[in-house]
Amino acid sequence: MRVPNSFLTALALSLSLGCGLLKPVAAQVNEFNTVVFGNKIPLFLDDPTGGMPLRTTTNDHSAFVPRIAGAKVLLFNPSGNTFLTVEGDTASLWRSDSGSQLLALQHGGPISWVGYGRDGSFIVTGGNSWLRTWSPSGEYRKQFDLQGQLMKLVVSADGRYLVAVTADSIQLWSTADGLLRTKIPVTNRISSLVISPDVSQIAVLDGSNCVLWRVADGQIIGTIAHQLPIRAAMYSPDGSKLLVSTADWTYLWDPRGFRKIADVQYGGGYR
Repeated sequence: MRVPNSFLTALALSLSLGCGLLKPVAAQVNEFNTVVFGNKIPLFLDDPTGGMPLRTTTNDHSAFVPRIAGAKVLLFNPSGNTFLTVEGDTASLWRSDSGSQLLALQHGGPISWVGYGRDGSFIVTGGNSWLRTWSPSGEYRKQFDLQGQLMKLVVSADGRYLVAVTADSIQLWSTADGLLRTKIPVTNRISSLVISPDVSQIAVLDGSNCVLWRVADGQIIGTIAHQLPIRAAMYSPDGSKLLVSTADWTYLWDPRGFRKIADVQYGGGYR
């Protein structure tokens, strides 16, 4: 009797799985999908694009809500089974299989930032001088009082910390217990902030330099400065390397030992 090829293929696959030759592929969590809608602010008095619809997209687990008329945000949770819509003081949670509303999350003031934990275990809203966390299904959990106007919010990759930036400080809050772990005073306006994967360091960009701070005690590790302003920073997945970039060059650093490894030009070149 001739055995069908499909049967042999299935048998071989099952045997190889049983012998450990093939490993099941772990499911991947979708990237966060964020869309921000609003009206473009005029750049000058007769700017013809002023007031036109503005749409920006990001792949992050937090989203900025512009303080302009008509600003709205859409944000999927990591697994894609719910999504948030944000406008004004309210973030509304919806089921993505039916489009039915689960709950309305009332922040108590205008929402300027919203995000999910990367594992989807919580939602955070931020605005005015406080943060609020919510369960994945929208139940209220905790409020974090910042004692300062919220300017930026970053959720750590492991979801353990919320990093809030005010005009005079960087505040590291524990998501689980709502306690303030570290408060770092700042004097310059912060343009960007990156947390190392192990949450041991924070790289702060002020428009000119990159300052590395140690999370444990809030002390400066060192300042990375170059001839041109540093515009971007990125940690390697294991946190052992740091890239900082200007308009022309990228600089490779060892952030733990605080030493520069190499200068790399965008179009090619090494020195």
